[in-house]
Amino acid sequence: MRGIRLERLPRSTHARFTSWFARIAATFAATFAATLAAGLLAACGSGGSVGSTANTPLAVVAPVTDCSKLAAVDITDIGGSGSTITSATVTTATINGASVNFCTVKGTLAPSNTFEVALPVSTWTQRFAELGCGGLCGTLSDPTQQSSFSFSYTCPLVQQGGFVTAATDMGHSGQSSTWTSNEQQRADFAYRGQHITTLAAEKLIKAYYGQTQKYAYFIGCSDGGREALMAAQRYPADYNGIIAGAPAAHFQIQNSLYHGWSVKSQSTTGDSTGNAILYADKALVLHKAVVAACGGQTGVADGLLADPRTCNFDPASIECANGATSTSNCLTAAEVATASKIYGGPVDATTGERMLAGSPQFGSEANWIGVEVPTTNSTDTPVPVTSLFSYLIVSGAYNLIFTGSPTMPTVDTFGFTDTSFYANYLQANHALNDATNPDLSAFKKAGGKLILWHGWADQHISPLFTIQYYEAMQNTMGASTVSDFARLYLVPGVGHCGGGEGFPNIDLVSQITAWAEHGTAPNAVMTYQTDSSNAVTASRPVYPYPAVAQYSGSGDWHSGANWTQGAALYNQPTHTWAGASFYTPYTAATLGVAAP
Repeated sequence: MRGIRLERLPRSTHARFTSWFARIAATFAATFAATLAAGLLAACGSGGSVGSTANTPLAVVAPVTDCSKLAAVDITDIGGSGSTITSATVTTATINGASVNFCTVKGTLAPSNTFEVALPVSTWTQRFAELGCGGLCGTLSDPTQQSSFSFSYTCPLVQQGGFVTAATDMGHSGQSSTWTSNEQQRADFAYRGQHITTLAAEKLIKAYYGQTQKYAYFIGCSDGGREALMAAQRYPADYNGIIAGAPAAHFQIQNSLYHGWSVKSQSTTGDSTGNAILYADKALVLHKAVVAACGGQTGVADGLLADPRTCNFDPASIECANGATSTSNCLTAAEVATASKIYGGPVDATTGERMLAGSPQFGSEANWIGVEVPTTNSTDTPVPVTSLFSYLIVSGAYNLIFTGSPTMPTVDTFGFTDTSFYANYLQANHALNDATNPDLSAFKKAGGKLILWHGWADQHISPLFTIQYYEAMQNTMGASTVSDFARLYLVPGVGHCGGGEGFPNIDLVSQITAWAEHGTAPNAVMTYQTDSSNAVTASRPVYPYPAVAQYSGSGDWHSGANWTQGAALYNQPTHTWAGASFYTPYTAATLGVAAP
């Protein structure tokens, strides 16, 4: 294992962090529980995917020792002195109505990485999956629950308890107000926590079953997607297959300029002292107009934008007439200006160069509610922009982003109009926090397979950043080389890690296992809409980027059988922007005193 090189950065704190963290932890917990429970999971080899062979069985292996004996396993060689297992007991989880028994092991990897590993008692198929953690983590998900195992809707391998699964809080608790100023905890969040949890899980697997796993996977979304790409870049031999959903790989940019621009665009004063301009009711008015202008295909009344980059909608087209007595179905001039700013993103005041690879896309407006815009309406009490999710995430991540920079900027002093902000403020921790290195040669050489995916209607992270990363991979390694081990899927109408008006139930676990274990590279992947009783109401395939699904022109458009692979609707590479250099190869930075 690689050692961790000692590098010490200055420490600093932010006064707002304590109150921010309590609020943001609750927001993320609610958001992720809702989206995952609503079905951003994946059909796995049960007729839910196109051409899948992922449920070809591996032999079930039984334990060779009692679960309680795992409490004595020494993990100090992994986490260092103070690492300990606190409990090892048999628990029962209900997965899709069936009971599955797990040997559930809990412990801590020093100094403070709380982890949990769930080892099936009688159903293990020699597979392991590390599960990503969203937001800024700080919570420990239950790895026995299917809702924690993203992208596994109706998947037999999951529902029958075929995987050993593991999760970690990545070295800190959500109740802490100081961890972002602690060097070791910053390292554990940036890259170390998931890796050492995987090493601990593998040791427990060997102790419990008398053998190691045959295949290992990492599955995550949002920051879990960043963690997934971090694994491919830093620890290329850890996993046979990786699923990275809506990755916050550009951590430095995402949690400063990207969300900060939403705050500035929304403010009546142009800074954090103002109130919001665009509210929930008007975001829906805007969304309705975008769908009317750009949604659907011929013969398909679904309102979805197959590729929002082809939409030329102008918010000014629904501006209220001068002197209008009612503005409930139109946008005021101020609301038009705010919407245009959110779509357009910041630009350098001198050169006109764009500061971001992308912004929220046309068709995502309904999902802005609670993130870019308040949950209340324009007729309600004005809401300060400091209450917006975008402000909370930015102010909470200051220390992670800016420690080591000349000064500690705030959302009011970000360089929204000056590209030098990248070099002066975002560069310092780019190689520590970001997972944007496009050179995955070592991962490919190790036989790894990667599936990237993103919802086109994502309200938190622009899908254009994921496209930029995929293009950077192709530019660095060659398009044909990338196609040997990686795929990118863009899902119309789907929000951040699920939800939205599209088809959020997507088969990816079966795809990655089929590819890693049988060499079956994914192409078409069926996606689904379900009703409140989880009955499938519609299906549709998605295809590797840049291809799109095309209605055949006959038959029920609700059925995926009546869709085929269509040509790309948009063929231009990502526009020139100030942070593009962050998507070129770089040497990863390390912190801390603990190894490996």
